[in-house]
Amino acid sequence: MKQSFETSKLYYGFPIFILGYQDQNFGYNITTCSSSYSLGDWVVVGVGAEENAAEQIKHSQAFTINIPDESFMLAMERAGFITHREKLEHLGLDYEISGRTQAPILEACPVVLDCQVDRIIEEDGICHLFAKIVDRLVEPELLDDKGHFRNDAFAPTYFMGDGHQRVYRYLDDRVDPMGSFIKKARKKDDQS
Repeated sequence: MKQSFETSKLYYGFPIFILGYQDQNFGYNITTCSSSYSLGDWVVVGVGAEENAAEQIKHSQAFTINIPDESFMLAMERAGFITHREKLEHLGLDYEISGRTQAPILEACPVVLDCQVDRIIEEDGICHLFAKIVDRLVEPELLDDKGHFRNDAFAPTYFMGDGHQRVYRYLDDRVDPMGSFIKKARKKDDQS
C-alpha cells in the first residue's frame, strides 16, 4: 500500500528548457525553466509571477523554448541561478533573433519552439503562459531523410525530485514506439 509523504513540491520528470524573451532592460534575456506542457500547436509554461521573465513576457507577448541536451548543463544552470541581470552576453551564448516573435534562439540548443502568447493567467504567484507555437526549429541531424523527427537522436535532460532534493535525469538510447507494449501483449496472448 502506498503511503502519504509530506513535501513542499514533487517534480516527477519534466524536460528542462531555457526560456528566451525580449527584455526591456537588457534587450534580450533567458532563464531556466522546467514547468511546461504542449499539445498540438499549443504550449503552456509556468513561471513565478514575480520573476523578471514573467514581467518581460507580459510586455512582449512572445518567447522561445530552447531545449538543450546534456552538453549545455553548465550554461543551463547558470541561466537559472543568475537573476535580474543580462545573461546572454554574460554567459557568452551565441543566439539569433526570431523573425516571427523577436525572441532569442540559442544556437547551442538542438530543439527550439518559437511561441506567441495567447493569454496569461496569474494565480497563487504563478504566471501560466498559454502560447501558440508559431515555429519548430531543429538541428538537421535530428531529422531523418523524410523530414521526420528522430526521437532516438535527441536526449533532453529531465528535472525530478521533491522538497528535499532535486536532480537531473538523462535519457539513454532505448526507444519503444507508442503502442509497442500493447502489440507485444496481444502477440503473447495470441500465442497462449
